Amino acid sequence: MTLALAMSFVISTTTGVLLLRLLWPRDAATCPWPLLTALGTGFGAGLSAVLLFLWMIAVGPTRGFALAEVGLLALVALTSLVRGRNRTTHHPVSSDSRRGSRLLLLLVLVFLVTLTAAAAAFLSTLRQHPHGEWDAWMNWDLRARMIFRGGEEWRTAFSGVIPWSHPDYPVLVPSLVARSWLYAGRETLLGPALVAATFTFGTVALVVAGLAALRGWSQGLLAGLLLLSTPFFIIHGTSLYADVPLGFFFLATFVCLALDERYGGATSRFAMLAGLAAGLGMWVKNEGLLFALAVAGGILFANRSDGWAATRRRLLAVGAGLLPMLILVVSFKIAFAPPNDLLSTLSVERTLARLTAPDRYYVVLREYAHHIASFGQNKFGSVAWVLTAYLLGLGVSQTEVSRRWVRAGTAALVLLLAGHFMVFVSMADELPRLLNSSLDRLLLQLWPSALFLFFMVVRTPQEAAADSFVMGRPLEDH
Repeated sequence: MTLALAMSFVISTTTGVLLLRLLWPRDAATCPWPLLTALGTGFGAGLSAVLLFLWMIAVGPTRGFALAEVGLLALVALTSLVRGRNRTTHHPVSSDSRRGSRLLLLLVLVFLVTLTAAAAAFLSTLRQHPHGEWDAWMNWDLRARMIFRGGEEWRTAFSGVIPWSHPDYPVLVPSLVARSWLYAGRETLLGPALVAATFTFGTVALVVAGLAALRGWSQGLLAGLLLLSTPFFIIHGTSLYADVPLGFFFLATFVCLALDERYGGATSRFAMLAGLAAGLGMWVKNEGLLFALAVAGGILFANRSDGWAATRRRLLAVGAGLLPMLILVVSFKIAFAPPNDLLSTLSVERTLARLTAPDRYYVVLREYAHHIASFGQNKFGSVAWVLTAYLLGLGVSQTEVSRRWVRAGTAALVLLLAGHFMVFVSMADELPRLLNSSLDRLLLQLWPSALFLFFMVVRTPQEAAADSFVMGRPLEDH
């Protein structure tokens, strides 16, 4: 059983990595395997979830799916072998390899110790709570069990008879859990645990590898350290909820947008991959739709001074990657999902009354400030103060902060927070309770992306040290 679960992970990850390798533009300056592996882990899992859902529509949740995936992997591997014979993999040479090797070695050691401690905490928490927390019981794993046990009647998993279980939610996480059980041949608590570990530590890997490829290993390791040192990130990863997987696809969207600006002058593939990542986010949770809209708004904002040609190219490419997932999500909502329990109770009168109530804006704004100021559950206050001090100490990279994708990413995060703000104001019945139970999770969805953006624009320790050295030398020595 354990071997079968391991094979399920290897098959989806290998397929994702090889597909990305095929799609990686030949003109791109780099094709780093750490980044390919980190992205491929999440993309492979997401595509496996989509394929399983399509397979269930065709033949039901049968164990034949595993054989079909193996066949797909063989086809992708063969194609990759044929097309990769004349292709050279380039590895970027970071300034870390030229200076600051002692600092880099120290960061590697500290990162490995922290990673070990985080993994131990993850496993220990899972042993204490192997079924996760409340939302896993009443939604994500419940849906997976109904799919796995349902046989030909698996569609009853989306019955409106149990509206409290949110049967209208997208099904990437339940599909992956059911997929692990199809490989294992029976239900096992190791299935949802494997899904949780894949996205929890896959997110860490993507933060580190993305920044290492674009800004150097020191930036990647520092960001990874902060993410691993956020207790709520590790603890919530073991809850078996969908927020950490959603955060992975948010992060993947920004990484691909950064790659698009850095290497996408002659290709739109990275922008299309950004759209696909945002689309997979829509297949995780309903919040993914708001994120996709926020990304589109961020691109429009960032490209306002570049003319409509650049804006149109990027939007069309992102839209092309997003479109297949949008079709799937809309089809699911129409053909399978019952009406959303929150939206179905709305009325124009109640919504207008809430929108014109100043006290609701005050309550939401107060809770935003409180949760941001205490985010992370590290018992020492918010990590936001640590990042502020770090930014003031090292300063920003003017080259990076002026890039369009940075403006787009920042605007997208602001628009997403503003969108959630208005959802709370206009839709929440029990506003204080809902804010208390969900706001930290919404911030956690954005946390890996915020770290990635931050360490993309702040100067590296090597850059700051070099600038200090040059400024301290006599003028005639320059």
